[in-house]
Amino acid sequence: MDAALYSAALDKVPPQRFDELPPQTYHTDSALQALQLLDALADQSLNLAKWRSIAVDGRVVPSYVLIGPRAGRIPIRLALVGGIRPSDLLSTISIAKVLVDLDLASFIAQDFALFAYPLANPSRALQSEPDFDTSFWQDAPDPVVRFFERELILDELDGMIAVRGNEPIAGFQIQVSSRVIATEVLWRALELPQKLVPLANDPIQIFPQTENSNRSFANLCHLCPKPFSLIIRTPKSAPCENQISAIALSIRQILLHYRSLVRQADRM
Repeated sequence: MDAALYSAALDKVPPQRFDELPPQTYHTDSALQALQLLDALADQSLNLAKWRSIAVDGRVVPSYVLIGPRAGRIPIRLALVGGIRPSDLLSTISIAKVLVDLDLASFIAQDFALFAYPLANPSRALQSEPDFDTSFWQDAPDPVVRFFERELILDELDGMIAVRGNEPIAGFQIQVSSRVIATEVLWRALELPQKLVPLANDPIQIFPQTENSNRSFANLCHLCPKPFSLIIRTPKSAPCENQISAIALSIRQILLHYRSLVRQADRM
């Protein structure tokens, strides 16, 4: 996407861009502005488009798909998920930033098809939002849970990257389902984010097994093909703008290193 088209898209979004919002004041209006930016960009971009959505209690769960340049290979299909908790607007803004950055630097998304859900679990009028860690894969009645169960199946994913901001943890952490991804991708993806947000004592953690593990949205082991899943978590003690930038940098690095891992596997 050239600079003229990008400027035209930005002109449609009043009055601030999401990356210019005042620190520590990320609220509902901030998240809505971020989504407005994505909608405007999707109308102009050659890479980014609106995807399937669902409306619940007057709130829309939007989604977008970003198709990177092809290099003659089958694209790697990944989901990007933010806003898992209605109060976590920081992750919504982070996913929006990632999509805008990748649209401008499309070479990073080469050979990727990215299905993005920046506001996965919006607040409801009756405040009856489901817990994404305990409500999946058990015929739950909630329409958003049913929507995501279908999406995670229909997208035929190679992997899912979810984001949780303002977490009650000591430092930046990624939880992941695959030891191969942990070793070959994630350790190398920490170099830049740790310059903005301190790392947790255990910055990379294999998903802990609990009694609710099988009912989590991140439990994708029963899908075919079997995708990996990971959750990026940032500490609430870090400034909001640092959390957002660390999340965006980590996702960019994960895409680069994952693509390298796939190419190495193809040669074996």
